[in-house]
Amino acid sequence: MSSASTIRKLAKSEEMFAATHNFVGLGAHLSGPLDVDALADAFDTLLDVHPVLGGHLEQTEDGRWEIVVDDLMHPGIIVVDNSDTEITPIHFDQTETLVHLRVIVGDDTVQATLYVHHALADGHHQFSLIEELFSYYTDLVTTGDIRPGKIEPAPASLETVLSERGITKLARSGLERFMPALFAYDLPPSRRSASAERPPAPIRVPMAWCQLSAEHTAAITAYARNHKISLNGVLSAAILMAEWRLRGERAIPVPYIYPVDLRYILSPPVTATAATNPVGVGTFLAEIDRSTDVLKLAQAIADAYRTDLDEGVIAQSLLHFTPQYDGNPPGLPDVVMMTDNGIIPPMRTPSDIELVAVHGELHFQVAGGIEMYTSKIFAGQLMVEYHTHGPEPERSIAAVEQLLIELADAAVASSVG
Repeated sequence: MSSASTIRKLAKSEEMFAATHNFVGLGAHLSGPLDVDALADAFDTLLDVHPVLGGHLEQTEDGRWEIVVDDLMHPGIIVVDNSDTEITPIHFDQTETLVHLRVIVGDDTVQATLYVHHALADGHHQFSLIEELFSYYTDLVTTGDIRPGKIEPAPASLETVLSERGITKLARSGLERFMPALFAYDLPPSRRSASAERPPAPIRVPMAWCQLSAEHTAAITAYARNHKISLNGVLSAAILMAEWRLRGERAIPVPYIYPVDLRYILSPPVTATAATNPVGVGTFLAEIDRSTDVLKLAQAIADAYRTDLDEGVIAQSLLHFTPQYDGNPPGLPDVVMMTDNGIIPPMRTPSDIELVAVHGELHFQVAGGIEMYTSKIFAGQLMVEYHTHGPEPERSIAAVEQLLIELADAAVASSVG
């Protein structure tokens, strides 16, 4: 028999991910030869340095979930040949394991996707784990040795991180921005009603995506910089404008929610893997009509963000509520959610291997109701992903792409003029 140890109960900010059995995948697409056995050894080292990754969740009598580790061996990496006509989906079960690594091997390319339970890590945390994994791999294949760092404790919850810095719940949550739109409009049927049928295991949320050229990406980046607006603000405005057009250009505002990485905001700062999901939530109610300008909308989003940040609202926002991934709040127009992952930095690899692309995946144990945009810049190109159970995702992502290209072309024409 194995011995098991309880690490801690999940905090409220982490419980929502256990309730939906939410796993997030981050895929690294590599060109060049990859030594699968060496990667397996590197993965074992990653689990040794971060023992909590080898744990699982158990539900207690009071319905709460807790992180438990035992002395059983992790099953290791999953290796798949891409010549297989159908790749078997990963069996996600949070009561068995919280992390998977699947490697799909092709003739000249390899796709290595790390899946981590969202209660354990956000995107920033997860990318740091992938960087660490390939750093171990690089050391092993180039020097024949791995020199791991010290064993890391289980990451802290958002609530612990805030408490340690004296941040407490304020009167405002940030959701007050949505009050003018609550039960104020004759709304069309929501396109994201959750199904009553709960699947037996987490399933992947379908995803559509677009990728801009390096020239268009540079133009939009320069446009944001020249107007002293973050690229995140410009992307937010473009997506909200596209959503408003898709909704029939009606006189109904578009509610917007976006996560804010608190690692760079809190004092002292939080390192990449020291906490599970150290984020706050920003909100904005976009009032859009045919005269709305993307730049002015981006500036309004930025102003609201700065106000809420300066007043401490964003840092403590999740002490009030948890975002609804499943379905839509009643009486409110469909909420747009967008996560901007920023610029994906180069990853350390052996000289004969190159990181050529990245992708994200969302897996939930719900059959419908999930909608989320994500964005990133990799190798100088902007990529927008749309994870949704809704109808016609390609139509939505095409509307976003068209608006971004129009914006980039207009920015180039303005600079030339």
